[in-house]
Amino acid sequence: MRSHRFHIVLAASLGAVALAAGAVSTAPAASPWSRISGPAQPGSQLGLARTQDGVLHVIWNRGATPTSIFETRLSAAGTPAGTSTVATGWNGNGGLALLVMPDKTLRLFASGTGGINTFTAPAGGRNWSLQRGIFWGTAIAEAAGVIGATLTKDGQPVTAWSGNAAEGVPPASVPQSGYQGGMTESHLATDAASGAVVLEGETNSGQGGVYVQQILPSRGAHVLLPPIWKDFGDGVSGRIGAPGVYVAYADGTAVRLYRYGGASKTIARGAYWSATTCAGPEGRLWVAWADHSNGLFVTRSNRAASAFEPVQKLRAPSGPGLSFLQCEGSTGPADLFADNGGFFHTHVLAQLSLSAKAARTKVTISARDAGDPVAGVTVSIGGKHLKTDAHGLVSLALRPGSYSATATAAGYAPASARFTVR
Repeated sequence: MRSHRFHIVLAASLGAVALAAGAVSTAPAASPWSRISGPAQPGSQLGLARTQDGVLHVIWNRGATPTSIFETRLSAAGTPAGTSTVATGWNGNGGLALLVMPDKTLRLFASGTGGINTFTAPAGGRNWSLQRGIFWGTAIAEAAGVIGATLTKDGQPVTAWSGNAAEGVPPASVPQSGYQGGMTESHLATDAASGAVVLEGETNSGQGGVYVQQILPSRGAHVLLPPIWKDFGDGVSGRIGAPGVYVAYADGTAVRLYRYGGASKTIARGAYWSATTCAGPEGRLWVAWADHSNGLFVTRSNRAASAFEPVQKLRAPSGPGLSFLQCEGSTGPADLFADNGGFFHTHVLAQLSLSAKAARTKVTISARDAGDPVAGVTVSIGGKHLKTDAHGLVSLALRPGSYSATATAAGYAPASARFTVR
């Protein structure tokens, strides 16, 4: 029997073969940047929520107070699908947070007169109504640059501002249920398994740092992570259908991912100054971060949130300097938003890694995503088109020679690998 040996050579397209630890992919599978808000008075935060039809609703401010609030809709492929006006003459250009409610309607929380105000719209967005006379948090919330919102496991909204949090619309009372030490940003996330609601944000009290604490259904232990570098370096997310609440933060020496109640994992080392995380499907997490020279980086985890695909380096949108990052990745790709003299948007696909090996005359090609096998990938090789099985594998017989294998799957950038059968 003739023996078969393989040489795997990287192809020009993205994700040909898994990169070595610490290496960076230089050909990102991301769409060109498009402006959402700005350049003048772009607002401090976007409201992001994806409805059941796959549309991502993006709420943004424009102009100094009094401002206007708008809703831009992005398709599941990240393309614009229309813009509508939420409010004009609005007294506030600060935090915005958006939720899809259990009845499929949209609920917006906006910093403004009297504190946090709320708007509602049907599932398709477009037609927004202010709930007049309903607001909470007083002037503290009105001045809050970044506010948080999440749903409890039984579908009740929770809002957070300046380290405070309250449940309900309007809250029966406004409890001092968060950190009272000068928190400059407030984020919220819900653990999909336990239902715990976790408050996270930056604090300038003492030496500063990233404060994390469970606030519902009961108070949990508080954690103060190391100080971040540039005052806009953190984000928090639960997982879809999996346990845990995770915090991504940049401390000036590295980007780290911390699981509340657990340990921190170093994602990348360097003088990065902004980071965020958002949930992907099946327990995955997207993590994005920026460095001091206006580089942007993004990666996605496996289903266990324990390993990551090769890092993609993105060219940053032009502007005076990157600051706040946000993302939404629940359908698979990441819709990434970066504030660089206004908010910009790009749509980032996940990556596949291909490998090949021989057993006698049979060649087996494996398609994986951060180590997880990917079923249903179309692998084209030698004029044949095959689908990977539940183990992410396809097998076929090949004669000696040079081959190029390509792989395509929904939500992934095309991948390719060249190899020789000798």
